[in-house]
Amino acid sequence: MERLISFDTKEALEHQLAERIAEILRQRVSKNGQACMLLSGGSTPKNLYQLLGTLDLDWSNIHIGLVDERFVNQENASSNEKLIRENLMTGNASQAQFHSMVMDPMNYDSNLLLATPENELFRNADVIILGMGDDGHTASLFPTDDRSELATTSSELLANTTSPNEPARRITFCGPILQQGKHIFLMITGGKKLQVLAECESKKYPIHHFIPFIEGIYYTENA
Repeated sequence: MERLISFDTKEALEHQLAERIAEILRQRVSKNGQACMLLSGGSTPKNLYQLLGTLDLDWSNIHIGLVDERFVNQENASSNEKLIRENLMTGNASQAQFHSMVMDPMNYDSNLLLATPENELFRNADVIILGMGDDGHTASLFPTDDRSELATTSSELLANTTSPNEPARRITFCGPILQQGKHIFLMITGGKKLQVLAECESKKYPIHHFIPFIEGIYYTENA
């Protein structure tokens, strides 16, 4: 598979991907005075974020956002923001500038109106880390959701979508915005997900819209 980079262990994958991300962020801060990075949630990249947060970077000039989020309070165990704050933004990375996707946890629709200007600076993000579910979804773009189908090609920055799993209410960057990222990486583990990826185009899974834009697919069979 084109651009597939395989590793014997998850630890080896995490170290190489962290170094590649750090290299890009250093270059962008040096050239532009700042860098912008969008991160995915879930358990797969948790250790990657912990490792990345220990690296010596100019974190005060690095903006961090989310590829997608569950519409929950930031203290909820399902919150991607909570994951990033507790695993990446400690130590060296505590000085990074975080941009939330949940700004009005009481109103799903008005939250989208608030989150859009807050996340405007992530157009053409310098680094994007994507994940993929067993159903071939990426970000919060799901294969059986009408809202996700619209968001996959929408010219808007963000969209509300519906997950088949709880919490069902999600917020996601729209497909074309993610495709504009300068350096996009997909991180997956386990043979099942590799098989899903191999079938993604023929089965029209959401991830297939992003394969041509991905710089590297970082994979290990060992989760």
